[in-house]
Amino acid sequence: MGTRTAVGSFSGDPGRRASGREVLRLLAATSRPLAWATAVWAAAAAVAPAGVVVALGVVVGAVPAAAEHGLGSPDGHRLVVGLVVATVVYAFSLVLDPVGSAIGIAARTRITGALQGRLLRAVSQPVGVAHLEDADVLDRLARAEGRLTGMFPGDAPVTWAGSVATQASGWLACGVVALYQWWVGLVLLVMWVVVRRLMLRTVVVLATEHRGQTTAMRRAGYFAALGTRAAAAKEIRVFGLDGFVADRYGAEYGAALDSAVGGMRRLHRRALGCVVVVAVGIVGALLVIGADAHDVGLAALATLLPMLAVTMSAGSVTFDDLTVAWTMSGLPDVEGLERDLAREAAPPGGAREPAGLPRESIRFADVYFRYPGQDDDVLAGIDLELPAGTSTAVVGVNGAGKTTLVGLLSRLRDPVSGEVLVDGTDARELDPARWQRQVAVVPQEPVHYPATAYDNVAYGALAHLADADGVHAAAAQAGFAAVVETLPDGWDTVLSPELPGGVDLSGGQWQRLALARALFATRHGARVLVLDEPTAALDVRGEAEFYARFLEITAGLTTVVISHRFSTVRRADTICVLDGGRITERGSHDELVALGGTYAHMYEVQAARFRDGPPGRRDAGRPRRRAGGRR
Repeated sequence: MGTRTAVGSFSGDPGRRASGREVLRLLAATSRPLAWATAVWAAAAAVAPAGVVVALGVVVGAVPAAAEHGLGSPDGHRLVVGLVVATVVYAFSLVLDPVGSAIGIAARTRITGALQGRLLRAVSQPVGVAHLEDADVLDRLARAEGRLTGMFPGDAPVTWAGSVATQASGWLACGVVALYQWWVGLVLLVMWVVVRRLMLRTVVVLATEHRGQTTAMRRAGYFAALGTRAAAAKEIRVFGLDGFVADRYGAEYGAALDSAVGGMRRLHRRALGCVVVVAVGIVGALLVIGADAHDVGLAALATLLPMLAVTMSAGSVTFDDLTVAWTMSGLPDVEGLERDLAREAAPPGGAREPAGLPRESIRFADVYFRYPGQDDDVLAGIDLELPAGTSTAVVGVNGAGKTTLVGLLSRLRDPVSGEVLVDGTDARELDPARWQRQVAVVPQEPVHYPATAYDNVAYGALAHLADADGVHAAAAQAGFAAVVETLPDGWDTVLSPELPGGVDLSGGQWQRLALARALFATRHGARVLVLDEPTAALDVRGEAEFYARFLEITAGLTTVVISHRFSTVRRADTICVLDGGRITERGSHDELVALGGTYAHMYEVQAARFRDGPPGRRDAGRPRRRAGGRR
């Protein structure tokens, strides 16, 4: 297991209540001064209420004697001292609230940011992406993210400190009451402990039950996002799905809410019972002390009555604990993801330097692959050689395994059996991160980074972000430079309509940008270029420009082209037909057409479409079929 950049260490038990030590350790890992400030604040907040009450009791008790003997008498001096102490302590207690708020803001910023970074690092540890397709991992990730963005674990230290302060005040109050009636103080203390135990047990149960609602909440979140994102808004409205999406959100959220509401009702019933117990205890104590008021004395009575009021805060301590429990409940998921995903971070081997590879070839040797939880192989005995510096096109029907092949090539996944050999070395023996830097991919749907046009291209080789000449050259080669000239701020234009001053690009423009990003990567060491439907979003002119530059773009690179468009693949040195998880045909365009097999049939179907026009015009009775659509 790799070394974690921990922000505290927490048990993976979802039902266990976070202890004060853990809360302080969470804060201390980000800022020791803040941890000390929180501890000191908690101590001060605990003492201040009792100090005010005791000082006021002294003042009240000294008033009659001071009035009789004058302020110059010892009783008068006691009154003045009591007033000064009470005023100072009260003023001090008033300062505690804004100080606590300041500590809370600082703690929230540091802890939430640190935990979010910790979660991102955990998810990015594995070499591949299989964990991001695992339902259990996604549930745990959703719980952790929900807590980090919704409940703010950074609030836990000050909330916990407030709970400790109130609890300590209650202990002090019980102690003061016990000085006058020991058994009354003892009864209040026992009552308090029982109430806290009952409430905290309910909190633990609710925290555990909430974890079972994560899948429903994740589904609800999906429909909520679907209904509020511009990308889906057009299709949802065109097909009249807005009501359906809202109803599905309501159904999924309602399923999770019903369980949560049931749990909260149980908590409220138990809380109401605890309040009744506390009220009975307080009233009983008042009756006992009131009956002995003539023996206790005015000063003591003035102290005891407020102290009894302080003990009523026992219930609020419990709800502070509830807040801490909820805000901290995402931490076991963060720690569990760190621990479990770290096991996938460094597979066996993976130490050899892949720079400059391949020099000879990449070879798939009897490769089998199936996705977790599935019974059928997606790839079954693939034998395929990609000579270094040449281009290979892979064609096949939807679901044939073309994208899976690319995932194995870039080590986003590993074969179930067989090997992917790079110059004769199993790719699993190469440093995985460095090998992935050797592969530049142009996906069908490139990532739209909310950054400038320049950064979006330069992210292809982040270590060379300052290479402006390389960025401009890659953009020119990909045909993206002309797009930049039309942007309002040129290279500094932010490519996100959700940000101030930002704009969006068309599908074809994003595809040109993705090609520029990959070409920038090849300028800084990447030797393998993967083009996944590189012209799918381009218009006819853009496609023609791409064909004209194909040999220039792929010169000296080991290139893999995945496309349904035969005008693209025919320019490759070798064309392979992937069918049923196997390579069934291999050769040049002319050789495969002459073979008269699957490739020849697919080519003829597509050629006939362009030669004779759309099928609908030739036969209105037939459904229109898009032979060159996306996989």
